[in-house]
Amino acid sequence: MRPLTFSDDKDNEQEWLPGGIQSAADAFLEFVAQHRRADNTSFAMEDEVGEEALLFMVDIGAICRVKGWQDSHTEYRIVTNSGLHRTLAAEFARGGFAALDLHGPWLPDVESFLQARSAHLEQRAAHGAPRGGAERERGRDERGEELRSEFDRSVLRQTHPRELRRRLEVLTRIDGREPVTVSGVTHYGYAADGTVNAWFAANGRGLVLTFDRSSALGSTKDTRAHAALYDGVPADLLALVRDVPATGTTLNVPHPDGGTLVAATGIFTFSGPCAMADGLATRLQGDGLGIESTGVGRLLERFLAVRDFTPAVVAEAGEWWSPEDIAKGFAATPAPDGEQAAPLDREALTSFCKIWADSGYNDRWDVHYVLFDSRTLEEAGPARDDLLELVRTLGLERVDTPRGAATGEVWVRTDPRVDVELGNWS
Repeated sequence: MRPLTFSDDKDNEQEWLPGGIQSAADAFLEFVAQHRRADNTSFAMEDEVGEEALLFMVDIGAICRVKGWQDSHTEYRIVTNSGLHRTLAAEFARGGFAALDLHGPWLPDVESFLQARSAHLEQRAAHGAPRGGAERERGRDERGEELRSEFDRSVLRQTHPRELRRRLEVLTRIDGREPVTVSGVTHYGYAADGTVNAWFAANGRGLVLTFDRSSALGSTKDTRAHAALYDGVPADLLALVRDVPATGTTLNVPHPDGGTLVAATGIFTFSGPCAMADGLATRLQGDGLGIESTGVGRLLERFLAVRDFTPAVVAEAGEWWSPEDIAKGFAATPAPDGEQAAPLDREALTSFCKIWADSGYNDRWDVHYVLFDSRTLEEAGPARDDLLELVRTLGLERVDTPRGAATGEVWVRTDPRVDVELGNWS
């Protein structure tokens, strides 16, 4: 981190230096609280050396990021939830203008911002209008679906679990730790001004947690509210974080029913397509928070967003790690599975591809093969049983279908060896 300057429209200024007891985000929000008045509603966090700034225009619900003092590049964002100011302040303090890329959408000019803000206010007014119980429930459902739809476009959702596990393994080793496998479940974890922990079983089912102390979800004093974040997590995945020994990257907190639970602000399941825990989505929805409050963008997705995962990329995104540690982490991690995996049974592979060609497709992120889409068990018929046997023979990872899927649908994680063959069938 680097020194920062806080300022407002009344010429108040405050310097912040790294290494103090107060984080940059906490210090800046305290500065805002101290000086905010009816006639003083614009506040800036500036990196004078890097010529970058983050501006909060509280009165109009805008956040602005600026790069360069001469011929500056300026972009705008609507404030959509109460946790956004803290999230963006913390992210700007850590990585400047570029670190905010994942926290958009960023709009290129004032006109675009005003149009988007008008649409946002109209939407809020529609949601906030007086309504009966059924309408309120429908409104909550709609907001919940908006959150889920937003997450479905996220970097984490788009990342194949195979690649996610590889990157987590590298990051765990860079952080001076080793992945630990117990009873077929491997734990990965690293610390980055917050923590990321993940557990993946041999069958591909997994759970990823983020814990961001600067988040509005970061307090664990209300143990019942914290435990409720895990609502909807499958029992086998929940067992991975209940009453387990603490590690260097996990924090165990009391569970209201006894025992302990690993602290988290973000809870993401890999029993089917990657999804937020129902309890987490409900809490975000109820508190008017966005997905950024989970810390997943700042703590994890910054390492997933780049296509080529190299030491140089990690050094830029994780400046707290030394070049030597980064090099050791990459060197100690085996090559990706695709470079080592044995060839698949030819006959079974051909049969699988034929079923895919007749009744399947890849989801939009190429993470899953979706077969017998929208078909019931009866409609899929015996061919579905044949498919399941082929999946077992080929050693592919079948996952739970997402909510709302038809009873006959089958979702299978994509495999590079199958993808090569499917190129001849599509």
